[in-house]
Order: sequence, then structure tokens, then C-alpha cells
Amino acid sequence: MVSFDTPVLSTPASDIVLEVENLYTHFKTDDGEVAAVDGISFNVRRGRTLALVGESGSGKSVTSHSILRLIQPPGRISGGRILLRSARMGDIDIAGLNERSPMLYKVRGGLVSMIFQEPMTALSPVHTVGDQICEAILLHQPVKKAAARDIAIDMLGKVGIPDPAHRFQQYPHELSGGMRQRVVIAMALVCRPELLIADEPTTALDVTVQAQVLGLIRSLQREIGCSVLLITHDFGVVAQMADDVAVMHRGRLVEQGTVRAVLKNPQHAYTKALLDALPSRHALRR
Repeated sequence: MVSFDTPVLSTPASDIVLEVENLYTHFKTDDGEVAAVDGISFNVRRGRTLALVGESGSGKSVTSHSILRLIQPPGRISGGRILLRSARMGDIDIAGLNERSPMLYKVRGGLVSMIFQEPMTALSPVHTVGDQICEAILLHQPVKKAAARDIAIDMLGKVGIPDPAHRFQQYPHELSGGMRQRVVIAMALVCRPELLIADEPTTALDVTVQAQVLGLIRSLQREIGCSVLLITHDFGVVAQMADDVAVMHRGRLVEQGTVRAVLKNPQHAYTKALLDALPSRHALRR
């Protein structure tokens, strides 16, 4: 039996993998505190993709970083609950965990993984991509180095990197932007997380590579069976990838629903404005 500083409850009979309730994330500034995330609540359903959509500065990335407790000073989570309903380890109140809690390290990269916006900032320039993937495996799985190497090479192959055994030994600067993003995806999914947070995963890629990366994420999601929280400002990506959507504006959620319902019949003025800004809105109708 495992003991941690925050109790782990029994796994509920629920199709929800993540519950965020009244989340507040504030940043101290010279002019006072700013609420980057202002009391939002949403659920991510098991096996489904929720897109959190909004313009730049709406609080999407701060929300994703809050879920993994990656907010750095002068920012802080000032209120709310982040409940991970893990099928492996029961209910975990992420917001209530101590910063040094062993459970927090199990959550990060093990139960919940993240694909960051810019792969060059997510990867260490002084370590090979293979070493970085193996580090994630060894941290979360009871395997030896030789087995971790085999798992890493297999995963590089699954994300579509040619000659994965050779690429395993290369450094990030030796790979193209599309390949680096595939390495980041491999790192995020190699431990088979229950929830994948994809924060603008195609921002720095050209259109052709964007489509390949999005298709790869969707394919691996089906294989692993994880849920996805997709952070994006692009309703075209939402229409292609998501089952459900939550629209964020100035730190608050203004509309939530299935993708079909929101795209066909948006209720909030801000959602309508985002859709009206698209060059061919009718192409998003399902």
C-alpha cells in the first residue's frame, strides 16, 4: 500500500478523467494581482478530446500549466480544485499536493503528460533525444536501461521517425522542426499517460507537417486509449481533432459543449466573433 501526503481515494465509476473546479491562477504585478485564470470549471471525459480554444492571452496555456503545477513565481494557483480521476491510482487532488510530494512526480509525465508549444525549449540541447526519452521511461517504469532503450526506439518508430535507432543517438539540433515535435510527442506518450495535454502542438510547423502531427496524435490516442486536452486558437484544428470544446476569453470560460453543437449553434458573442473571423466558416460545419 502506497502512502502519500494527500490521500488517494478509490477509483470512481465515472467516465471523467479530469475535473477542474473554480480554478484561479493569479500573477503579481506592480499594479496588483492579475487573474490569468479566473474561476474556470470543466471536465475532460475519458477517451475523448476536449479543445480549450481562445485568442492569445486568454489564459489557455496558464490553465494547462496549472494542471501540472508548473506555474512559477510571481504566479500562483490561488484557489480551486484539480482532480485527476486515475484508473491506475484512484482520485488525486493535484492542487492539494505538496510541491515535494512523490505523487506529484508520478502525475507529471506518468499519469499526465504534456506536449509543449516549442520543441526546442522542451528538449535539452546537450543530451541526445534517446537519452531524454529513456529518462522519462526510467523515471516512471520499473525497467532497466537496455529495455528503456528498446522502448524508446520503438516509440520513435511509432511517431514516424525514419531509422529510429540512428535518430536515438542524435541531438535535437540535428533534427528538423517536424522531427523534433515528433520526439516531444514520443516523450509525452512513451509512458502511456491517461491524460495528454497538447499545448499548441503545431504552432511552429508548416501546414503539411501540422496535418501529419495532428493525425499522429489522434492515431496514438486511439492506440493508447488516453484522453486529450488540446490547447489551440484554431477552430480548424478544433473541428478536426476534438469531441468537446470550451471557449476561453480573458481568463474565463464563456461557452462549453460538443464540437458539433458549438460550431453549428454558438451561443456567446465571443464564440461567434471567433468563428466569423475564419475565412471559410462553413468548412467547419459537420
